[in-house]
Amino acid sequence: MHKSENSIPLKIKQVNGKLSEAKITSDSVEFIILPYYKSIEAIPQKEELFNEINQFITKTDKKATIGILTSPIFANDFCSQLNQNIHLKLWITVNLENPIQHKDYLTEQHAALLILTRYKGSLRHTKTRIGYTYCPYCDKTTKDYGGKKHLYHEFGTLMSDVWKDITIDFETYPKEIENRIADLFGLPEYKSLNTYDQRDFYKPITRHHPYFEFSQEENFYSNESILLNGDCLEQLKTIPDNSIDFCFADPPYNLKKKYESWDDGIDIQEYFEWCDQWLNELARVLKPGRTLAVLNIPQWCIRHFKHLNTILDYQDWIVWEGLSMPVRMIMPAHYSILCFSKGKPISLPAIERKSQTPLEQKAIETLSKNYCTRPNCMTKRKRLKIKDSEFVSNVWYDVHRLKHNSRRVDHPCQLPPMFMYRLISLFTNEGEFVLDPFNGAGTTTLTAQQLNRKFVGIELSKYYDNITKQRHIELSNRLDPFRKVISDKPKAKNSPVERLKKQKYEVSKKVLQLEIKNISKQLGHIPSKDEVKQLSKFPLEYFENYFISWGEVTAAARTTGMTENRVNGEDIYKTPELQLRLFEERRKSLRKQRNLS
Repeated sequence: MHKSENSIPLKIKQVNGKLSEAKITSDSVEFIILPYYKSIEAIPQKEELFNEINQFITKTDKKATIGILTSPIFANDFCSQLNQNIHLKLWITVNLENPIQHKDYLTEQHAALLILTRYKGSLRHTKTRIGYTYCPYCDKTTKDYGGKKHLYHEFGTLMSDVWKDITIDFETYPKEIENRIADLFGLPEYKSLNTYDQRDFYKPITRHHPYFEFSQEENFYSNESILLNGDCLEQLKTIPDNSIDFCFADPPYNLKKKYESWDDGIDIQEYFEWCDQWLNELARVLKPGRTLAVLNIPQWCIRHFKHLNTILDYQDWIVWEGLSMPVRMIMPAHYSILCFSKGKPISLPAIERKSQTPLEQKAIETLSKNYCTRPNCMTKRKRLKIKDSEFVSNVWYDVHRLKHNSRRVDHPCQLPPMFMYRLISLFTNEGEFVLDPFNGAGTTTLTAQQLNRKFVGIELSKYYDNITKQRHIELSNRLDPFRKVISDKPKAKNSPVERLKKQKYEVSKKVLQLEIKNISKQLGHIPSKDEVKQLSKFPLEYFENYFISWGEVTAAARTTGMTENRVNGEDIYKTPELQLRLFEERRKSLRKQRNLS
């Protein structure tokens, strides 16, 4: 369930016929429904279809927004061939109603909803929230909001690009998604949502995928793990062909991060040409049948797909929802793990293994839908032997980025250990080689060692390489390299926002934020600093020194607050059925106003 603020829901028009026959109208949002293609070979008349969609979008007006619902493999291939005047704004992940089970690989759990525009700049849409979900055992919100309930809305959280609350069945009409798009883009500049269901015109065809052929001879690399300091392209050339069991790359994203020895803001064409070079090297050293996984933002993974699809075989598109909570309008919350195999992939090692170590078992399992992670609830479920976990699919909701400095070392971008435990446990067995050409502060190689895998870690920076070596020494001395450490804050940052100085808080931040909320109620508006100075019982210095911005100071005043418990009252935001009824009444009223105008 969702709620869009100040939306004038678009009038939905279902347009019959093929896209090539459609008459383009202005002031509209276009929604194209395609089949779920399981492979590139399953796309009928692919070039004709790609040209048809590109030409259709190019004919729309300059302020048009276009949605395309399809499978990840189609979305990848199509976006890699987009016309230059079409701009990909969002890759939205939508859960499949009937996930596609595979005997030897991860279950396919998601479809892709592409949001494209004819205009440049930020995507224009309404402020939309997704209703809270509740744990089927304790009946509290799926996420534990702890002491921050005052900062959230009573209806739900802001929308991200991972839609977990609705599902899509490609055998039926996607009415829920259609309605959400109509609300999401219910802006004054648009009048209607035109839907083009193309599934009957371009049904998937059955065609064998011709795997690339490689020599099946494997080469020996080493009996020992190794950390290499230097340029990844130079170091990779020292590794024999067909000698590595799993390659993982989390490269600089060219987003102007402050690395110690790398310019993260080079020309974009130069960036991808460099990426192609190390991707070629990783493909060369990879053993036949094994997997190369690349982590990046969806837009960059599309470009990696374009190159990798010419030298390796597409295996999977894993969605990692790395952010725990969206905090602004349709916040991109997920990263893509693009997986390619060298020829036909072997069965997933995690599935083939007869038994798992405790750490492997923990890594490859995920909580079943909507179960919460509150320790008390988890303990009770365990005592009652409630089955609340399952083998992970290709959508990962339960691993979140590192936020607290006590878990970080002096490197701007560090993956959570559980992320690497999962990847390594899924794609390798004990004793096999894991290679990371951008080893950074060592998360990949450290987790590989903990899982009894051998590793090759390559790092350009001598500073980061020394950090990694010291952490491996700690691990060899039975110290957890990912332990919580109370020490000086790391100098490196993953955000341009300045850190607050270390200080003693005379009053908690929550108390101060609620104070601002009370002042706001008195005034009828968000208070200025001068008004807070006059009306607050706390010194203005507290508000200026304890928060990174005035926006954080006033955060509680700009929302309603929420409860983690499901409430069976008649409150519009607490009772889904009543909220939905009133929301539908408002939808009809707004549509009537629009038609009259």
